[in-house]
Amino acid sequence: MIFEHTCREKDLWRGWLRNGQSMELSRSRHGWDFGFGVHVHSNEADQGDRMLFLKFFRFTAVIPLGFIRRYVSIDDEPQWSIYASKEFGFSLHWGQRRRSWDWPWDLHTLAYEKQLPDGSWADVCNWDAEPFSKSYPYTYVLKSGEVQQRSATVSTRRHILCRRAFKVFGWPRWSKESIEVQFSDEVGERSGSWKGGTIGCCYDLRPNETPLNALRRMEAERKF
Repeated sequence: MIFEHTCREKDLWRGWLRNGQSMELSRSRHGWDFGFGVHVHSNEADQGDRMLFLKFFRFTAVIPLGFIRRYVSIDDEPQWSIYASKEFGFSLHWGQRRRSWDWPWDLHTLAYEKQLPDGSWADVCNWDAEPFSKSYPYTYVLKSGEVQQRSATVSTRRHILCRRAFKVFGWPRWSKESIEVQFSDEVGERSGSWKGGTIGCCYDLRPNETPLNALRRMEAERKF
């Protein structure tokens, strides 16, 4: 047989060769990637695993190409590749050299602001400006039926956005508001575990929606 053993998980198949290298087929459920490249990753023997990556839409194949018989640091892993990605734009790698370009239609943040008690806005990094916030009771029900009662402190944030191609002009622009929520204790299925539950999050504000209404919608819709 070609493979010593194999394993299958959701959206992932992997088979190990006799030399310890593995072949991998995987599928992503979000975004897209196209391209190919040869990557060198460090291994437990402080040498390099040479691998061919092939990416097509949401599918990725990793094909082993043997070892490099020299020390390869985890901080110094070269690759020779060309990729186009929804998330990371267009990128070229040649050894340790890398160039990348964002897509012109990607969103660019012109400002990220917090709402003050008088209704005005200030940059979130302006630590002297205290945002307006208010606390409300928040109930979350675990899959086990256990009920978590928390206090949720809510403030409002605003992103001012434009397309990256027009960031120099800052136009056309639009704003997107959200609530920032801080819980009094951990929330969700991981509460009390080593991973920990959620202690804070954001949630989009709909047009003409109040922060309290957005919190109640999050309380009904969101799973942690």
